[in-house]
Amino acid sequence: MGLARGRFVVDTHVHGQRHAFKLKERAVDSEFNELVDGMPHVEVYSNEGRLLYDMDRYQVDVVVLLPAFAMTNELNAKMVKEHPERFCAMCSDVKTQIRAKNGVEPWDIKNAVKELDDALATGCFVGIGEGMPRDNSPKYKRISWDERHDQICQIMELAKKYKVAVTWHCGFPAGYAGGSDMARMQGHQEEDWSNPLLAHEIAADYPDVPIILEHAGIEGSGYRTDVYEQCLTVARSHHNIYLETGQWWAELYAKPLIDPNIGCERLVWGTDWGAASSPQSWMPGQVPETFCNQDINAGLPAHQIDIFGWSLRELGKLNIPQDDLNLILGGNACRMLGIKTPFTRMFKEYIKK
Repeated sequence: MGLARGRFVVDTHVHGQRHAFKLKERAVDSEFNELVDGMPHVEVYSNEGRLLYDMDRYQVDVVVLLPAFAMTNELNAKMVKEHPERFCAMCSDVKTQIRAKNGVEPWDIKNAVKELDDALATGCFVGIGEGMPRDNSPKYKRISWDERHDQICQIMELAKKYKVAVTWHCGFPAGYAGGSDMARMQGHQEEDWSNPLLAHEIAADYPDVPIILEHAGIEGSGYRTDVYEQCLTVARSHHNIYLETGQWWAELYAKPLIDPNIGCERLVWGTDWGAASSPQSWMPGQVPETFCNQDINAGLPAHQIDIFGWSLRELGKLNIPQDDLNLILGGNACRMLGIKTPFTRMFKEYIKK
């Protein structure tokens, strides 16, 4: 099998910014760099050249830019304005998080919501992500699910107000030091990160807000599938739940595709392009034979990982109708996020009597 091709291809999970170390002279956002003075070794910059190159090579029409790890809403918005036909973006509470990490002021849901509200009011963003905004500062404290539920509901109310999608991070990588940091968080505040079953309650209370379960349980975590199974359970019960599939190996598509409560209509392709969670390992003769995995013995990747190529090859192994594949590769994302296509009637739709 070759690469999967679609009529209009959208990657819903891309990080178009990169980090530079000890290169302060290359500042791209003076306001933001004032915030990161407490992190003098880190600077973010646009990686759009490599991104556009990969998009052209693999015929990816549009990508959704997500901020993470100090990547800024402002730089993503700038990239969207410069390439409106290729990029759209989601926003997060980046400045609120950085202030908390630098000890300027504690993370607070009201400040986070205010930052999100200001960003969404510009009309530059199609959703909230990566993941539900949260306190990930060094001084975070364990909170109850009731308190976290209240925080999430405030975010959902904002999404409902602006009629945008939200993302729910499901799973965390294993291998690099970041994996252990995330695992440490699971035992404290981030119950929703490690337990997608909690999305049941939110999805039921906000049926009109699309919720993307990012990674759908598979994120540089090797061949473990326990969180993936939980994500399927949630998706089976709610029409507004979508599963992000870009790091799935081919065999993982079987269950949701034949499940009458999920199907191709609620799968979206999102690869995490630009992140360090997608190097692939090879396990000949096994299932899966190749998979996204952070190999601590290999070390940190210094190259731009080719996640488009691997992910599209896995999708290319599926023997499904092209119209179904077109929904996974772009149609569902276009409908959910309001992404414009060159023509109407490009994706599967039937008139019911």
